[in-house]
Amino acid sequence: MIKILHYLFLIRFRKLISKDDYLAVILIVLLYFGIAFLVYNNYESFRNYIPLLFIDVIAYHLQRNDVEILKLKKNYKTILFTEYVIYSFPFYLVLLLKKEFIIIVAVLLFKIVLINAPRLNLKTIKYPFNLFNIHWHISFRRYRLIYVFPFLIALIYVAISHQNANLIFLVFLILSFIACIPSFERESTEEININPFSAKKYLLYQLKNVLINTFYIVIPIALTLCFFQQWEKLLFVIIVFIPPLLNVFFKYIYFDNTIIHQIIFVLFIVSNIFLFGVLLLFVPFVYKKAIEKLNTIKTC
Repeated sequence: MIKILHYLFLIRFRKLISKDDYLAVILIVLLYFGIAFLVYNNYESFRNYIPLLFIDVIAYHLQRNDVEILKLKKNYKTILFTEYVIYSFPFYLVLLLKKEFIIIVAVLLFKIVLINAPRLNLKTIKYPFNLFNIHWHISFRRYRLIYVFPFLIALIYVAISHQNANLIFLVFLILSFIACIPSFERESTEEININPFSAKKYLLYQLKNVLINTFYIVIPIALTLCFFQQWEKLLFVIIVFIPPLLNVFFKYIYFDNTIIHQIIFVLFIVSNIFLFGVLLLFVPFVYKKAIEKLNTIKTC
């Protein structure tokens, strides 16, 4: 069982650590304990948000693909339960030191229910996205992004209950990031070449696609805000659309290098936050560069 848990740990964090990289494993463990230490020292501030510390385990369980293989073991539920307890152990330790026994029992019971609950087949969900960019459908299915929305709605409820507007802005930030994910993917140069549209028209259709699809994912959040009569917060929903639209420009400017694309995009967004959007004045220049790059691709 210990060997299985060891492999499950490596599988979960395979994107962060390489084989036999024990230093990376130690750093991840220290990170978890560091977060737990921060929560412990500021427990009164974090007390109302303790359930959020266990969200990552829930999200991981809902998107994992190895459960059917684990079912070959008679004690697979015990293995899963033990694995999830290990992932959250630093946070259980905080609750134990704070004598929050009821919360510990509640979280453990919830994980038992989660492990025994039937799994949803997201392949049957028909997303309403515009198909000009197929990566919207692919991203939502691959990363199980639909599961984020109940969490966002719950976060809005927490924000309103505790009169914390910053949490609502956090929801907008997460929603905007979700809308950016499809643009981090790449269509092939052949797809761009065979498309009959000019570079300018192709880019405009990509922007239209992002605008329409982002609108679809904003609807449940906007309806939730309306339900709680947060009319003034609806004015800020427009912010959600800005990063995904900008990301389309950077996608084509740095079409040949995804790493540079991601770094430049993040720097641009962060700089705009600190400079109150001043860099948005350079959008016409960025738009022009994106068209030039598309023209280059089409002539190859």
